[in-house]
Amino acid sequence: MHRTALSLAAFLVAVPPLSAQDMVGHGGPVGALDIARDMLVSGGFDTRAILWDIHTATARNITRFHDGNVTAVAMLPQGQFVTAGQDGRLALWESDGRAPVFASEAGASALASLAVSDDGAFVAASFWDGRVQLLERATLNLLDHQAHSDRVTGIGFLPSGDLVTVGGDLRLVRWGREMDVQARIDLPDLPNGLTITQGRIAVIFADGALRLFSDMGALLPERFLTERPLVSIAATDADVAAAAIDGTVWLLEGADLTQRHMFVAGPGPVWALALDAEQVFTAGNDGVIRRWSLAEGTSLGGAELAMTQEYADDSRGAEIWQSCAVCHSLTPDDHMRAGPSLHGIFGTPIATQEGYDYSSALRELDIVWTPRTVAELFEFGPEAYTPGSRMPEQRIGDPEDRQALVEFLERAAQ
Repeated sequence: MHRTALSLAAFLVAVPPLSAQDMVGHGGPVGALDIARDMLVSGGFDTRAILWDIHTATARNITRFHDGNVTAVAMLPQGQFVTAGQDGRLALWESDGRAPVFASEAGASALASLAVSDDGAFVAASFWDGRVQLLERATLNLLDHQAHSDRVTGIGFLPSGDLVTVGGDLRLVRWGREMDVQARIDLPDLPNGLTITQGRIAVIFADGALRLFSDMGALLPERFLTERPLVSIAATDADVAAAAIDGTVWLLEGADLTQRHMFVAGPGPVWALALDAEQVFTAGNDGVIRRWSLAEGTSLGGAELAMTQEYADDSRGAEIWQSCAVCHSLTPDDHMRAGPSLHGIFGTPIATQEGYDYSSALRELDIVWTPRTVAELFEFGPEAYTPGSRMPEQRIGDPEDRQALVEFLERAAQ
């Protein structure tokens, strides 16, 4: 009997402590990561994709385009990136773009995963309905092909330019550039993702195994890492990282899957991984992107954030503030998160906190933050009250809750 595919929304759990170099900016689970040079791109349940500077752990660009979860992301040459969503849309972005330079039409099926060819000329996207789309970037020609009879759970480009997919129909298929079948094999269990390392195909499975296959599908080394499902994988030519539903991460040699390190990234699933020559990045339900040493398997986060001020009392307002703290700090000059620090906010005009790159639309608004205007922001919602904001759409319907939040900020944001 085959295990069913896993739902990210089914596992919402407690969060581990944050660290000074962790990346905090999503308002919910993060299910997609990719890295290139000094930049990392992430996609989350909050409909946002964020482009990060990995050296400073700051957001360089925050996009909100997809209708629903951002289900997959990938870096492109020269800092461009690509996003895919629950809405079935594929979007290409410049590093500082506020709107995509290309976007496909919305579809009936969600996108599941993305891959970029080694030369950056092609982007491949897989869908829950078994389809694969191949986008030629030079012409923006989009080829649509029914690749599997069930969800495509993983996709990747071989160095030759051929495409590899795995699906819920328990098949691994190698495709030519015209989506003609080069090889097809049956798989022993449900695949949950794949990556390419040293020209070979590394696939994670719901039975807890990580299996290597040759470029034509011959089974190579395999390792049974856990009795729990593996849910994310990433690799360089030298290293492979895999993570399980319980938050455990394994760092392995790319050549033969010899285990070098194992650590627990948190109490819940690690839905996304990315790595370069020195670091591993993990992300899961709490929306925080954490970094770890590839050589040692230890945290590179540094000192913990000064959260005491933010949660200093047991009031209803402090409880409501916890949702805001995903993107905002109350500490002066804390610009590590996706939103600006709210320290000293009352009495200041909108979009004037130093150290934060506000949208031009926000800079043109004539609003001074007072207890009344903050309450109105959450009464009417950011889309209506501060149009052009990158803030996720959210409201506080209960007037007593709005008042409790304002009173907490009057105490804690001074």
